[in-house]
Amino acid sequence: MAREDWGLDLMQRHRRLFTINADEPFRSFGYPFCGRGWRDLVDRLCGRIEGVLRDGETFEFVQIKQKIGVLRAVWDGDASEDTETKIGHAVNLAVARSACTCEICGREGRLFNNRGWLETRCAEDAVGETVPPRYGAGFENVRRFRRWRGHADMYFATYDRETDTLTEVLPPSPKQEG
Repeated sequence: MAREDWGLDLMQRHRRLFTINADEPFRSFGYPFCGRGWRDLVDRLCGRIEGVLRDGETFEFVQIKQKIGVLRAVWDGDASEDTETKIGHAVNLAVARSACTCEICGREGRLFNNRGWLETRCAEDAVGETVPPRYGAGFENVRRFRRWRGHADMYFATYDRETDTLTEVLPPSPKQEG
């Protein structure tokens, strides 16, 4: 029995966001090279992007993968500044969710160091040692984000997994950033 290719299924459901190489779908730009535990968050990301694209605007994923334990989503397109800002927020939400979602099973997880490889895993799927929060205790779900593509303006936000929201917070003190 052939194993389901969730990446190809996702690309086919969101055709406006992908160009699919029919002969070798896994060689298509944007084919998701990440574990099936992130399937839902990548699907949510696609839905959010489709929801903000206007007629005449273009979007295509260039790359979707796990890097340093979190989702990396690279894209290209031609859209208004407002749409690009909304796309950037959707990507930031997906990245934040990936940082606390097991890439294997989709349950709540955290960052682990598996012999130098950083992976977000639940307690059951984890191998290696937990990585302490970058900004210290109490800052487990705080991340630094870019406001929108092509701009250097950065902000810090905490992610609430239950409500799937980001809330901007003050930057951690230099002592915490160590």
